Amino acid sequence: MNEQVPRISDIQLPSSVSTLYIDGSFLPPSSHPVSSMAYAWTAIDPDGFILESHYNIISSIFPSALRSEVFALLHGLDSLPRYSKLTVTTDCAQLLSFWSLYVDAPFIPKMLKESNHLLWSSIRTIMLQKKLDVSLIKVPAHADDPLNNHVDALAKAAHTDSHLSSCPLSELMAPCILQFKSLPVDMNIRKFIRDIFDAKSLLTLA
Repeated sequence: MNEQVPRISDIQLPSSVSTLYIDGSFLPPSSHPVSSMAYAWTAIDPDGFILESHYNIISSIFPSALRSEVFALLHGLDSLPRYSKLTVTTDCAQLLSFWSLYVDAPFIPKMLKESNHLLWSSIRTIMLQKKLDVSLIKVPAHADDPLNNHVDALAKAAHTDSHLSSCPLSELMAPCILQFKSLPVDMNIRKFIRDIFDAKSLLTLA
């Protein structure tokens, strides 16, 4: 019997995917009634044809531009079949740096001090479970890459699509998930606990 594995994505891409374009979009409270995160990806076959595109909004806890980029990567990888070999294309240099540190390298405890460590841990799990062979490359600045422009437009469109509902974070695949009021704590855990105690101290003084 096959063991049921939790998934972030309900999409199953074909094995012919050779390139995945990903992008995230973040609207801070200064430009939006509330902060809003969204992501998109587009799967390309070896002949350059679009196999499928997807975009959605993300739960607004721990909002940041980087989080939307990391989630785009997570959802795209979870949509792939096992043993896929492909290139992931992004315009986010920071994403490549964290990939080199926390995915394309042995596990280091330092990762647990980072924001989004649950997303990165879930990406590591997907890579291992599906035995994926993935290379990340960055779209050159000002390259005006049409596919990168396409996925960028999709991510931005997600903010105003009233038919979308945010992806639940209950199915993250990290080995250990600390929760606070039923929400996963995806930031430096020590700092989070310290902030809770500081807030309680302020309430006591009020």
